[in-house]
Amino acid sequence: MKKFCLLFLLLATFLFSPLFVSAQSQDINIQRAAANRVLANRYRPTLLKRFLKYVTYNSQSSETEQITPNQIATAKKLYEEIKAMGHNVQLTEHYYIFVEIPSNLPWQVPVLGFSGHYDVTPGIEGENVLSQVHYSYDGNAIQLAQNRVLDPAEPANAYLATQKGKTIVTSDGNTILGADDKAGVSILMTFLETLAQHPEKKHGPIQIVLAPNEDVGRAAEFVEETPYRPEIAFDFDGGSNGRVIIENFNARQEIFTVTGKPGHQSYAATNGYKNSVLPTAVLVTNICRLERLPDQSSDRQGYAEPHHISHPDGKVYITEVDYRLRGYDAKKMNEWEYNTDSISRKVAEQFNVSIQRRTIKNYSNVGECSHPQALQVTQNAGRHAEVELNIESARAGTTAAMFVTKGLVGAYTIFTGQNNPHAYTEWLSEEDMFKSYLMALQLTDEVAGLR
Repeated sequence: MKKFCLLFLLLATFLFSPLFVSAQSQDINIQRAAANRVLANRYRPTLLKRFLKYVTYNSQSSETEQITPNQIATAKKLYEEIKAMGHNVQLTEHYYIFVEIPSNLPWQVPVLGFSGHYDVTPGIEGENVLSQVHYSYDGNAIQLAQNRVLDPAEPANAYLATQKGKTIVTSDGNTILGADDKAGVSILMTFLETLAQHPEKKHGPIQIVLAPNEDVGRAAEFVEETPYRPEIAFDFDGGSNGRVIIENFNARQEIFTVTGKPGHQSYAATNGYKNSVLPTAVLVTNICRLERLPDQSSDRQGYAEPHHISHPDGKVYITEVDYRLRGYDAKKMNEWEYNTDSISRKVAEQFNVSIQRRTIKNYSNVGECSHPQALQVTQNAGRHAEVELNIESARAGTTAAMFVTKGLVGAYTIFTGQNNPHAYTEWLSEEDMFKSYLMALQLTDEVAGLR
């Protein structure tokens, strides 16, 4: 009896030991990853077919219109497609598409958010897109219309040279392709179809938003119309080759208004006339000493650039200086603001003028406000999906960075297979788009494992 009790104790100790639990979890992860690959391969033809359909939707945004009729038509098509899948979907007043999928887990996990945008850039022809699918790409230069060439020998197209034998997609050369971000939309729509047709796949609460006007910098303009409030989020609007953007510049416009006093300069000694040009020059000179300019900044260094100087309504006694402030570290940017306030006060006193500063936040660093386990979740998803990730920092902004200015959680930007965006030579790596879809499935599993 004593021997039996001892054996039972040893067995129980082993079964509940960290090593056994870890091994058991690893087995489950392997099984889920294998199931995801089977599922992804089943939907791979659907994914490409969907992309080829979506690029025919002319959904160019506009710098001058609130939203274009073509964007509205595209939003309605996507909304009806999601509705037909059986999901709970909303189309807001300003044409954001929001989908909410309840958890089917018996335990609580963070709300997972995915985002993308359905508009394409207005900066180049985007109507009547004729896609060309290059199956088993031969590795040679691709001749497009208008004598445009997509040549893998050029440094800018070096990644194309790695796609020999794979499937790539281009336009005919007369328009953009629209992979930015029709690739992301295709991935998310196929993901939604997958969950609708496979309710047995375990997942936590999921929220998805498709936004308009991203390519004119207004993706977050009315996002608060939606209940999109994820706790851990990912934006499907990235490049190729496993690139994942985990942080980006904070971006602010710092507008200094220098106000003197109107009048005729001949009577300045008696009427108090104050021209704003000289104090503005002194202000700009002193501020520029605080921080690098764009061409002097690299890697993780930020910069401040006097981007535009103007006289509102032609009034020479008023000058506006529009600074563009960029940096990864919000605290350092706050220090810059504090120091420029000090400089402004001194210059205002020196020249007896008024100087006011107004701040506009364009976008924020997602890395400073993302979920604490976001990086680990991403790395685990890449490992289990057998995708080699390239973790990067962007010296620019993302859709997710715009969302952060509206109080949303920071989201990492996931590769989608798009290359050469906003160009006639834009092209899509079908394999990368497929891997991104596989990442979406795997990210769902990884978040479902968080407790």
